[in-house]
Amino acid sequence: MQRLFLQFYLFLLVLLIALGWSIEQLWQLWSKEELPPSVGLWQQQIELVMQQPVGEMPVLLALPAQVLPLDGVSFPAAEWQALEQGEVIPLFGQQNELYLFARQQQQLWQFGPVQLESPSPLRLWLTLLFFVLLGIAVALWLWPLARDIRQLQRDLSVVGRGKSSQVSLPSYSMLAPIADSVQQMQAQIQRLLSLQKEMTHAVSHELRTPLARLSFALEMASQLSDRERQLMQQDVLVLQRLVDEMLDYARLEVAMPQLRPVPVDLTELLQSLQEQLALLPGPAIELAVPQPCYCRADGHYLERALVNLLQNAKGFAHSRILVTVELKSSQLWLHVDDDGPGVPDALQQEITKPFQRLDQSRRAGTGGFGLGLAIVSRIMEWHQGRLAIGQSPLGGARFSLVLKA
Repeated sequence: MQRLFLQFYLFLLVLLIALGWSIEQLWQLWSKEELPPSVGLWQQQIELVMQQPVGEMPVLLALPAQVLPLDGVSFPAAEWQALEQGEVIPLFGQQNELYLFARQQQQLWQFGPVQLESPSPLRLWLTLLFFVLLGIAVALWLWPLARDIRQLQRDLSVVGRGKSSQVSLPSYSMLAPIADSVQQMQAQIQRLLSLQKEMTHAVSHELRTPLARLSFALEMASQLSDRERQLMQQDVLVLQRLVDEMLDYARLEVAMPQLRPVPVDLTELLQSLQEQLALLPGPAIELAVPQPCYCRADGHYLERALVNLLQNAKGFAHSRILVTVELKSSQLWLHVDDDGPGVPDALQQEITKPFQRLDQSRRAGTGGFGLGLAIVSRIMEWHQGRLAIGQSPLGGARFSLVLKA
């Protein structure tokens, strides 16, 4: 960034000096042609006065005059030569004031200022030309910078989707150091993801192998009572479910998948899930969804999110589970309400984090591992939506999927 700042600062400094000098030369070249006729009369009078003998003070009753050193004003070579030849040179000062200069031997006379009635059109055009050229020059300097920023943005968007991309810019680019840093960061992220994947597979393998042996031993055990065998088998199933959910969450966390958004019939999807989950313990699922009801989403992942919410509701509801759909400001809210213990307001955001459980309101005996809502929240982020948690009109918790309508 320091390099970019210095380059831009030096560019503006050189540009302003060059444009200022160029405009000044154009002004000196063209300004004589733009002088009003009254200035020509002043020049003629001054030339007559300057022809007086040396030592006599030139007097112009209507125009102030003062003597300056010969080097008091910096004139171009051509104008200085004209002064030596006895010509009167006009120069503009600030606030549209005109000064007339003449030389008499070793004295430089300044007459004026001469107030002009209106701003010179040439001055206005040259001012406009200065700003136009300044804008064009800055745009030409910024164009390659904007091009490199767009290229860097495209490369980073590929990296954000979990794919490897060569983030590189030409060495002469002002953003080359940033691209190099991003490339190093990407390589480090890829190494971390590979390490996470290897550790996940290793842990799952190390867990699945003893679980399989334990399950086989339980089947072969003859000295255990039926109750003991049943309890141990339940522990094995719990561990297997934990491993499966950990692997699922790890896969979802690694990278955003390629979503295939299509119009999804929510009515049909919810009716199908109602039938599939009817055999699970817990109250029956009630639907209050208009027909037809569509939203644009990836059907597979939307179903996964709904299954997690409905299983969660079945585990904690006392007697009722109600699914409703509501439209709010071009957003579709899909509510899953239950009449269970609910979620305290202060902890509603905590339960979307991995392995977070609310033991006071959600009992550990229900068999959850604290990953279901984290998966739902991540799926909603992929769909540019969100998971909203609040209090249900039924008295328990309300979990809402917020999607674009």
